[in-house]
Amino acid sequence: MSGRETTERALAVHRLLNSQRPPPARVLGNGRRRLPLPDVHPPRADLVATLARRRSAYAYAERDLELTALSALLRFSVGVQRFVPAFGVADYPLGMAPTAGGLDLLRTYVVVRRAEQLVPGVYRYEPATHELAELGDTDPVPALEKVYLQPEFVPRAAVSLALTVRLDVAFDKYPLRHYRTVHVDSGVAVQNLYLVATALGLAGCAVSGFDDAALGDLLGLPEPEIPTMLFAVGHAE
Repeated sequence: MSGRETTERALAVHRLLNSQRPPPARVLGNGRRRLPLPDVHPPRADLVATLARRRSAYAYAERDLELTALSALLRFSVGVQRFVPAFGVADYPLGMAPTAGGLDLLRTYVVVRRAEQLVPGVYRYEPATHELAELGDTDPVPALEKVYLQPEFVPRAAVSLALTVRLDVAFDKYPLRHYRTVHVDSGVAVQNLYLVATALGLAGCAVSGFDDAALGDLLGLPEPEIPTMLFAVGHAE
C-alpha cells in the first residue's frame, strides 16, 4: 500500500473518530510575512522542582504574553535541538520534542489573543529559523469560540498553541499503525510545553476538547495535516 493510500485510510479513521466530514479547503499557505523571534537564554530551573510545580492552569491574568516569553516557550519546547546530516539533507533539523524516526511531522501554530508586539491572529512557528509566519491577522476570538469545547479558555488564555501532525510525512515511511504513534509524538511535545512554561513562570493547560474541523479551518490546514492538541498559555492569575 502506498503512502498516499495509507494517509487516506488514516484520515478516514480520524474523521470517523471525530464524527466529522473533511474540513473546508481553506489552506492559508506559507505566510504573508516572517517575524523573527528574539534570541533568549534557556530558563534556569531544577528539573525535579519544575516537575513538582507542574500544574494545569484554568485561570489566567488579563495581560499580554511577552514576546521573549513566547520565544523561549517555543524555542525550548518545540524548537530545534540540533542539525544533522539525514534524509539526504546536510542540515536536517531534529527537534527538542523528538519524533519516531526523526520525521519532520510536528507543526506548532500560535493563535494570539493578546501578546506583546504581535497583532491578534494566526501564526505558524518555523523552528529551523525561529520565526513566526503570519497566516492571518483577523481577530481569532470568534473562531476560537467554535474550536474550544470549554469556551471559558477563549477569554482567559493570552495565546493558544495548536499542535498538528503531517500524516503524509508519517505514512511515507510507516504503516497505518503509526496513526497511534503520531499522537505519542504530540504528547512528548505537550510535556515539553508544560515543563518549559513552568520553568518560565507561565500558566498553561493542555486541552484535548476541541472541534477538529473548526480548528483545522482556523489554521488553514491542508487535508493530510490534522490537529492533535491545544495548549492554552498566559500569565498566572
